[in-house]
Amino acid sequence: MGSSGSFEWSVSLPGSKGSRSTFYKPKASICIDSESRGHEELFVPVSVAKVLARHRKDGESLPDSRAELIFQLSLLEETECRKRVEGLINRRDYSTSELTLRLQRDGYPSDVVKSVVERMVEVGVLNDLRYADVFIRSKISSGWGELRIERELSRRGVDVETLEGWPDSYFDATNEAERAYELASRRRFSGRDPYAKAVRYLIGRGFSYSVASDVASRLKDEGTLLG
Repeated sequence: MGSSGSFEWSVSLPGSKGSRSTFYKPKASICIDSESRGHEELFVPVSVAKVLARHRKDGESLPDSRAELIFQLSLLEETECRKRVEGLINRRDYSTSELTLRLQRDGYPSDVVKSVVERMVEVGVLNDLRYADVFIRSKISSGWGELRIERELSRRGVDVETLEGWPDSYFDATNEAERAYELASRRRFSGRDPYAKAVRYLIGRGFSYSVASDVASRLKDEGTLLG
């Protein structure tokens, strides 16, 4: 408990059996008692509360008024948010939309997230066009088709129409059909309607219906579809 006259505050971290939400992480609470506002409970990211608790444990200078505590919390939120970004980006690249959502799930305030993300874009740490280019080339190598890549990038907040050269510089009709054929020819399609199964499989991989049906017809003509 930190206190000064009629001002007191305490930190409460969530227990290991707290909220089981799979979307938002549980927050820590800062309980404040002051003459001007009475009792208040503020909710902050756990990382922020841990830093504040550590400062108190280490005997560092502590806020002695509500205004000073609120100010210190705002500074800690931005500092910890930046650290979180650095940790995430060091592991893999993110789109701006992905990173924004991740930070919000961690409990950082929207205005702090907006400020930090905008700064990361400004200095080039985040770049949706670079992210999309790397993502596309990786997924093409994994056998994804144009439509599936487009859907997944859209889900990650990236509009492929903003990417120069999309889709012509990544795909051409011949290569797309050959990639689909290579994928389908490695699988076994049998049962009542193997042709339909082959078409559904390729559409599920993100190839157009036209490409999927042409490849299924080719496999059928080759006698590799087992009825």
